[in-house]
Amino acid sequence: MGTLIEYIERLEIVQLAANIYTLGPEEGHAQAWSNLVDLFLHCTTCRAPNCHFVRTEAYENSLRSKLEQNSLWNNVVHSLLERARTTAASDGGGSAKAKAIKGQWVAWTQLGKELGLVYKPPPPSALVSTLRGDIDGCWFAECERHGKVDEETEGKLLRCSACRRAKYCSSACQQK
Repeated sequence: MGTLIEYIERLEIVQLAANIYTLGPEEGHAQAWSNLVDLFLHCTTCRAPNCHFVRTEAYENSLRSKLEQNSLWNNVVHSLLERARTTAASDGGGSAKAKAIKGQWVAWTQLGKELGLVYKPPPPSALVSTLRGDIDGCWFAECERHGKVDEETEGKLLRCSACRRAKYCSSACQQK
């Protein structure tokens, strides 16, 4: 059986959990992924001497590194905020789905804070809803290829490695 550090570094389990949180897990899997994030959080916060999940500097560094990579933690916080707003607007925020999203946001945010991460909202010019799948061209709103549907543009677009949905014509557009 592998260690949690091995799962983080080799199996990309943090990236997988982030993708599921960002895109919204299927109903049957939501609790399992929330439990995984809760385990990351427990391993980061527990100070009990008899706990078998020992908090180590190596674990924290590995997890922090994965969460900082390509602004993963920050992007998931933003995505969960967008999902919470969208869900609250459609059902008043009182549904089980809205409560689950809020719970995911609380756990994910607390995990980052325990590791010293600070949420930085994307600049207004770069805000494009990642919840929509119907954006043509580059997803960066100020790019000349934003909204374009042509063979040349489609041939040059790259997919975001974090969410696998967003498309950009360059890493510069993705980072703006």
